[in-house]
Amino acid sequence: MTKWAVYDSHTRSFGKWIVTVVPLTSVLLLSKPPSWVSAIFLVSSKVHEMRNRTATDKEQSPIFIPWSSVAGIGWPAVPRQFEARILALQYQLDQSQWWEAEALQRLQLRQMEMLLVHAERTVPFYRGRFKALAGLKRVTMEAWRKIPTLLRTDIQDHGQDLVSRKMPEGHGRIREIRSSGSTGRPISVKTTDVTQLFFAALNLRYHLWRSRDFRGKTAKIIRPISSKSQIKPQGWVPGYNSGPMVSLGVTSTVAEQVAWLREEDPHYLFTYPSNLRAILDHCQNNGVELSNLCGIATMGEVVEDTLRAACEEVLGLSLSDCYSAQEVGIIALQCPDHPHYHVQSERIFLEILNNDGTPCGPGETGRVVLTDLHNFAMPLIRYEIGDYGEFGEPCPCGRGLPVLSRILGRQRNMLTLPSGDLIWPLFDSNNLDQYGPVGQAQLVQRTTEELELRMVVKKALKPRDEKCLRKAVLDRLGHPFTLNLVCVDEIPRLANGKFEDFMSEVK
Repeated sequence: MTKWAVYDSHTRSFGKWIVTVVPLTSVLLLSKPPSWVSAIFLVSSKVHEMRNRTATDKEQSPIFIPWSSVAGIGWPAVPRQFEARILALQYQLDQSQWWEAEALQRLQLRQMEMLLVHAERTVPFYRGRFKALAGLKRVTMEAWRKIPTLLRTDIQDHGQDLVSRKMPEGHGRIREIRSSGSTGRPISVKTTDVTQLFFAALNLRYHLWRSRDFRGKTAKIIRPISSKSQIKPQGWVPGYNSGPMVSLGVTSTVAEQVAWLREEDPHYLFTYPSNLRAILDHCQNNGVELSNLCGIATMGEVVEDTLRAACEEVLGLSLSDCYSAQEVGIIALQCPDHPHYHVQSERIFLEILNNDGTPCGPGETGRVVLTDLHNFAMPLIRYEIGDYGEFGEPCPCGRGLPVLSRILGRQRNMLTLPSGDLIWPLFDSNNLDQYGPVGQAQLVQRTTEELELRMVVKKALKPRDEKCLRKAVLDRLGHPFTLNLVCVDEIPRLANGKFEDFMSEVK
């Protein structure tokens, strides 16, 4: 029997009562609990101690009750439909993470079969594409690997033919996202309410794996914001009441970001790795402490070992990372106990292939190929995302989810202003095609005053195109750089096979 402090889901405060609860294992032995019950107990068992708690708080780890939609009922909570679905998925995810790899792959294949049937029947692009599966009652891995991979150029050239003509019931609204990915060429992908639901459930898993305290305040320096002030604070834990999440535009200077962090005094920080490195350098060089921080999380770029070491040295904190892509959401999460990553196999089927299309073994670097198991609006089946990676050996933590030991994804440099300040370069080749016939682009900073926009164009630029392109790029960067436009036949990749849409030559 264990004693816990009770969190009031309506007042967002901790009451004075102490309740005695039976451990989750006993509950599971006694009866089958509602889908969200396990999430409550799991959170309570994993919550870490925040640095600024009192001694009394440390002795009584809190239970976090889901958000309740019924007035006057705080516990047990009665969630709304969306939150209830998140918690139901979390209940399943907590079990499936411990399954053996063979069991996970078996269920992935069954889900892939349903996706293939839907794609063959309702998606024009896939009609006749699955000839290797003809006559099979069940999809095998051998047959699966004979399906051609889906390239980004396929999505660009056949986007509408990849959209389902008849959606199954229950998948909800269809949304559209645009991404330049690792190739620097834009694509448009359709997603649904169901894919958003899975993203929320995996986001909750991420918080649970990292033992984050839901009461904490979170600061997010990720996406651009029109003004340099934070947007309206909001909760950050799917399905639960939580402390506030405050946001600042990533295009703010590093000095402005650090000043804002000191003012907000958050417990958690979410940002890009390259931006985090600039924050750490600023703090170290100027003797700035962010003493209330309990955790750092990154996403969107490769995390180098040197960055992890710097985070430990400057802030005394370990860094957690998430491998994701706009097209498919969360792909892999860093293991709670080790620096490598676990593929989120309940959501994504991930392959790593050699140049000849054969699967790579552990420690072999190859092309990352993804299948979104739940996107029926625009099925991405064996999609070459443009990243490279390596599988690792099974994890000592006991989870059966596949291990990614290395991810060779896109990194981004920081833009240097003439003042010496560093900012996140708000440049995305994703939308340049609306200003001119640009197929691919790369922005290079030559000096603190001069930039070069390298472009592969579909036809010669007109003076009006050049004017629009210059204005679009400089308006986004927010500084009157000298911008030279250079048309090239090809923009080469880096030695690791990746494409950088922004590079800085400023030392």
